[in-house]
Amino acid sequence: MGELRVMDGMGDTRLMWDPNNAEEVSNARRTFNDLTKKGHIAYEVKRKGGVGERIRTFDPEMSKVILTPQLVGG
Repeated sequence: MGELRVMDGMGDTRLMWDPNNAEEVSNARRTFNDLTKKGHIAYEVKRKGGVGERIRTFDPEMSKVILTPQLVGG
């Protein structure tokens, strides 16, 4: 199972998908693409304590992705 976590001003929303379920993958991919086009930054969380990295494309084989709005400094 894959997990997409979207962080925003209301907390976080969790979207799960089974990589073998085309409808769930399509929904997760659409959500990922919509949010990254709006400026959210995506990070893949690596298993077993590995270092996560910023990603720009959705891969249904990823286990966990976190999307956060881009922060603006001042």
